[in-house]
Amino acid sequence: MTRRKILLSLFLLLPLLAAGYWWWRPAAVAVVTLEAQDVVRSVVTSGRVEASRQSRLGATIGGRVVATPVAKGQTVTAGTVLLQLEPEELLAQLQQTRAQLEDAGQQQADAERQLQRQLALFRQGFVSQAALDGLQRSRDQARLRVAQLQAQLAQYQARLAQAQIRAPADGVLLAREVEVGDLLTAGSAKLSFATAGPKHVLLDVDERQLAQLASGQPALIAADAFPARRVAGKVGRIAAQVDNDRGTLEVEVLLGEDGSFLLPGMTVSAEIETARLRQVLLLPAEAVKRGQVALVRDGRLQLLPVQASAVVEGKVQILQGLRAGMVVVTPFPLLAAGSRVRIVEAAS
Repeated sequence: MTRRKILLSLFLLLPLLAAGYWWWRPAAVAVVTLEAQDVVRSVVTSGRVEASRQSRLGATIGGRVVATPVAKGQTVTAGTVLLQLEPEELLAQLQQTRAQLEDAGQQQADAERQLQRQLALFRQGFVSQAALDGLQRSRDQARLRVAQLQAQLAQYQARLAQAQIRAPADGVLLAREVEVGDLLTAGSAKLSFATAGPKHVLLDVDERQLAQLASGQPALIAADAFPARRVAGKVGRIAAQVDNDRGTLEVEVLLGEDGSFLLPGMTVSAEIETARLRQVLLLPAEAVKRGQVALVRDGRLQLLPVQASAVVEGKVQILQGLRAGMVVVTPFPLLAAGSRVRIVEAAS
């Protein structure tokens, strides 16, 4: 064979040799080693801070606003005047009624004294029954007049008190929708007030996470204004219905006294601990396919059936079929059982 023919044969054989090498060469796979670990499952969402009780305050009488002594956001004690209506007309009516009551009281006293004198004379036979009855009617009318004026005075005093809107308890004035000079109509609520006490957080939770939630679960709250501070709380009320438009439900988290720095209306982030699992085996969800995982034994691929939980945050819990220390291929390879493989890296 000439040298030229030898070179030509080698040139034709090289592709076949290369193809045979790649066919024979084991496929590369990545693996993860199973380790038992403690796992905390949680739901992360956002919401807002609310006071223990919020109320809308207004006047039961109408009038012009003459004073707003408390600024929005100011903390006050129970009974503090939050808003003052013009009192002049009521004060004039009150003063007039007091004067009338004083005069009526004197008339009643005179009628009582005159009746007592005539009663003594009646017993001695110097005064007729008709005259005595007339004096008794006069005395009764004087008493009635006094009672009517006392009721009227109490009414004006009550109306004067209603000209002041006071804090119903210790708390914070959240908002005021009127200023000095504005006319306030009876029954209109223009003040928002938050009663002092433990605050709570209202969260909007995706309805798909409802099955994980339960009253009493611990939670950590962080306000956007204070991201480095965490406040502990626990789940209280879980709404009985889902918001149709947003697909969320409202969850209440009760806060302890350490949340006193949080102000009503603040936006917060929350992490609710829904489960705490001890010494469980977790795998990336992509390592399990059709109830099987892939192992490497003596350089060849071995498929093994397992029982796994539902996917949570991209991972599944292995309930049965594997033990700690086993090496599992991930992602699940597109290779048949028995295929020759080689481990090139450990998956994170």
